[in-house]
Amino acid sequence: MQIRKIIKNISIKTWNFMSVYTAFYKHHKSVYANTNFKKLELTDEEKKQYYEYWKVVSPIVSLKTVEISKSLSGIFNKYIIPEEVYSLYVEPYLNNDKSVTFFENKSIYSKWYDSDVFPADFFHKFDNIYYTRDFKIIDDIERFIDDEIQEEDLPIVVKPNKDTIGGSGVNFINDKENIKNVIKKYPDLVIEEKMQQSDLISEVNREGISTVRVTLYKDNEGVIHILETNLRMGKDGSLDNEGSGGIACNINSDGTLNKYATDRYANKYVKHPNSGYVFENKTLPLYDQLIESSKYVFRDTIGARIAGLDMLLDSNDKWRCIELSLFGLTTKPSQYAGDPFLGKHTDDIISSLLSVKK
Repeated sequence: MQIRKIIKNISIKTWNFMSVYTAFYKHHKSVYANTNFKKLELTDEEKKQYYEYWKVVSPIVSLKTVEISKSLSGIFNKYIIPEEVYSLYVEPYLNNDKSVTFFENKSIYSKWYDSDVFPADFFHKFDNIYYTRDFKIIDDIERFIDDEIQEEDLPIVVKPNKDTIGGSGVNFINDKENIKNVIKKYPDLVIEEKMQQSDLISEVNREGISTVRVTLYKDNEGVIHILETNLRMGKDGSLDNEGSGGIACNINSDGTLNKYATDRYANKYVKHPNSGYVFENKTLPLYDQLIESSKYVFRDTIGARIAGLDMLLDSNDKWRCIELSLFGLTTKPSQYAGDPFLGKHTDDIISSLLSVKK
C-alpha cells in the first residue's frame, strides 16, 4: 500500500508539472506568434545569470518569461520569476494550507469580514438551495425576489460564488423576471449589488468597470507587503480581466502608472484603445487609501500568505473589494512592465521555499 501511495504521489506531481509547463508553453508560443511582438533576445550573460538564480528552485528553467519582459520593457532583471516556477512552487508554498480556499467563496465575504468593503449581498445559492444573506433557507425564491428585491436595487450582479476564472458566469441583470431565469443555471451563486464606479476612474474607460488588482504578501513574521498593483481595464466592450480581452497597466509604488499597458498576448498600449486615455505621467486616484483598504482585507484572510484583491473605487470615492483570489494569480502585468512580481522579497521567499524543500 505504501508503494502504491508513493507511485500515486509521483504520478500526480509529474502530471501537474507537465500540465503547467505545457500550458505556459502554449501561451508563450501565442505571444511569439503575435506579429506586433518584437523579440529582444537575451545575451549569453543574461541567460547565465537567470539560469544560475532559478535552477535551485526548478529542474527546468524557461527563459520565455524574462525574454518577453525584456522585449516589452527593454530591461533585463534576473528576479523576473518564471511563470511556471511561480505556479508550481511559490504559490503552493505560500498558500500551503488548502483550507484557505474557504476565502475564495464569494458568499462568505459579508459574514467573515467585519467591513462594508465588499458588495452588499441579497441572497445566495449553495448546492441548489437558496439562502438569505443571513444564511436562512428560502422556501419560495420567486416570492422572495418579488418581495425583497426593490426596483432601486437594479441592476444587480448574479455570479457563481466559487470555481470561476476570468469573470466567467458574471451577469448584470436589470429586471426581476430575468433574475428568476438566470439563477436556475448555476448550483452555487451569490446575488449582490452592482457597485457604481467613481468618476475619478471612469475617464480611463467609460464603457465598463475598471478595477485595480492588488497583490499582497505576508512575510515570515506576518508583516503585510504590497507586491504589485495594476489598473485593469476592459477593451472593445470586454470585462477588465486579461482572459476576457482586457488590458492592464502596472502601477508604481508611488501610485503613478507605467507608460504603457499590455494584454495577455504582450501587445503594448500607450493609451487606452477606446477612450484615448494616455497612461504616462498619470497617477491613480486615492492610492494610499487603496493600499490601506487592501491591507485591511488581507489582514483578516487567516492562513493565506499571498492574495490578489480586485479593488474598485466606487461612486462615493471609497475603495471596495469585488473579489479575492488566492490561487492562479497572474504575474504578467508587473513583469511585462519590467518589475519582478515578488519584488524586493524575491530572495527571502526563495530562501524560505528552499529551506522547506530540504
